[in-house]
Formats: sequence, structure tokens, C-alpha cells
Amino acid sequence: PGHPLLAQAPLSLADVQRAAWVMPPAGSVLRHRFELVFQRASLAPPANVVETAALLFITQLIEQSDMIAVLAEDVALYYARHGIVSVLPLEMDCRMDDFGIITRTDRLHSPAVEVMADAIRAAAREVYGVVL
Repeated sequence: PGHPLLAQAPLSLADVQRAAWVMPPAGSVLRHRFELVFQRASLAPPANVVETAALLFITQLIEQSDMIAVLAEDVALYYARHGIVSVLPLEMDCRMDDFGIITRTDRLHSPAVEVMADAIRAAAREVYGVVL
């Protein structure tokens, strides 16, 4: 709450480009999508960046500074409802699909599991450009 950019509504990508950001690590799907939004607007992605995927660390950074965080919309809205953060009035076409592969680490995977996981990763690579 009380972020200085709240007074500048509506915001554009150019307005937030030079801000300090908390972002997912390079190579992650969300980071890739986020950077594409700037590239499509013929802007360089923000350079003043702290990279982390640790939600508690992200929360502390945005509570104690004027940094902007890249968060899933449901997480940002949850925090906003509890007065922890404000959601900036900035439209970004950076929607994420929910997907993932969850496997057991204490057992070998069958060949069928490996084939399916490889197919999912290949499809994700085509759609998102990166795969973890």
C-alpha cells in the first residue's frame, strides 16, 4: 500500500520499465512471458531486477520497498485483500496457463512416464519458448 506509482494511473509499460522489480529467475516460463510483453512493445525489459522464486522473500521485498513484483494474479489479489500490497493499475498481457509435471523422486520412472513427460516438455517448449 502507498506505492508512488499508484498516483500515476493509468500506467504504461514505459512508466514501470525503470522501476526496481522482483522477478522469477531467468529461464522460467513466467519470466519469459513477462519479458516478451516488453519486447512486443519495443521496450527493453526492466534491468533493475532482483531474481527469486521464494514467495516469502518476494513478500518481504515488496512490503519494505517500492519494488514491483511479478506475481500470479490470484496471489497478488490475495495479498491486496489483506492489505499487504497494492495491485498497480497496469494491464499486461502476461497470462499463464496452469500446468506442471509432478513425479516421484524416490523411484525410477517407467519408459511410458518418460515418453509422456518428454512430450509435455516438447509441447510446452513450442508454446512458451522455455521449459524447466
